[in-house]
Amino acid sequence: MPRYISLHALGCLPKPAFAALCKTLFASTGARVVRICAGQIAEKMLVEFDADNEAAAQVWLRSAKLTAVWLMRVDFESSDGVLREL
Repeated sequence: MPRYISLHALGCLPKPAFAALCKTLFASTGARVVRICAGQIAEKMLVEFDADNEAAAQVWLRSAKLTAVWLMRVDFESSDGVLREL
């Protein structure tokens, strides 16, 4: 299943609200969330998730009420210097 990363502007989202958002996203259907990262000072959030295709990714983002600044399909990754194709 293709992997996607999306960037979102958080604005002034308090930690308890962000924790609730994370819980909601991980429990949602339509995509499988892998990881969520956020920068409090930068007011940005990255969501890494698997979806059937880009259209399904867009539908899932809309259903989760997330507006992406950008959405990127991940084709390659490396966490140890070895390139892996996804």
